[in-house]
Amino acid sequence: MKNTKNKQKTAIITGASDGIGAAFTKLLIKNDWQVVGISRSSSKLKIIKKNFSSNAQSFKYFSCDVQDFKKLKSIAKKIEVPDLLFLNAGIYSPVDSSKLNLDEYKKHLKINYLGVLNSYEAFLPGLISKQNGHIIIMSSVSGWIGLPKAAAYGPTKAALRSFAQSIRYDLNPKGIKVQLCSPGFVETQATSINNFYMPGLMNVNDAANLILKYMNTKKFEFSFPFSFSFFMKFFSLLPDKISSYLIKKFII
Repeated sequence: MKNTKNKQKTAIITGASDGIGAAFTKLLIKNDWQVVGISRSSSKLKIIKKNFSSNAQSFKYFSCDVQDFKKLKSIAKKIEVPDLLFLNAGIYSPVDSSKLNLDEYKKHLKINYLGVLNSYEAFLPGLISKQNGHIIIMSSVSGWIGLPKAAAYGPTKAALRSFAQSIRYDLNPKGIKVQLCSPGFVETQATSINNFYMPGLMNVNDAANLILKYMNTKKFEFSFPFSFSFFMKFFSLLPDKISSYLIKKFII
């Protein structure tokens, strides 16, 4: 059954306790959405509920690791089918590829990619049964082209980009809109550990506002900040010898 025009919209947000996930959670609550936040950190989710939730219904939360598929399925049974599924949970650790730590690479894969698939599978049946909904998958410009220190992180975001591009062919005919968000550098706890220059570093609240803006458009993939994203997309189309030179010159 489709939502009525005046019905309050609902969203599920994974990775809701930090960074873009937290900023977007707060923004949706402010815009009168009902939000269900999912994160490993229940203490941070409690703070969001205390400081930003206007009533008991505007924000609910569950402490859950996106690697735990059974718990995600259990959560899906307890809550209303959302209008928006915002698949955002992820980690980032810079790596030195001359010293391969396979466990770190596996950790990124399990959380950033397989964690998204777990969340997708857990909540998708409800969207399909409703024949209406919206899924936003958080990727990164590092999914377009390899960047310094991102050998563990970047491939997971490239996988998410391909995944999002593929699922839209099956989901769009069922009334489910799919979008891919591929931001550049955003000022979060994750990027604070970088020890290199980050062109176009953006405030996290500005990033959340742009997501809210773009989710109401027909664009499949959107990215920000514009200038940095434009150059990264341009670099990805150049011959490797030129693109790698430019990346070493402007980012490293």
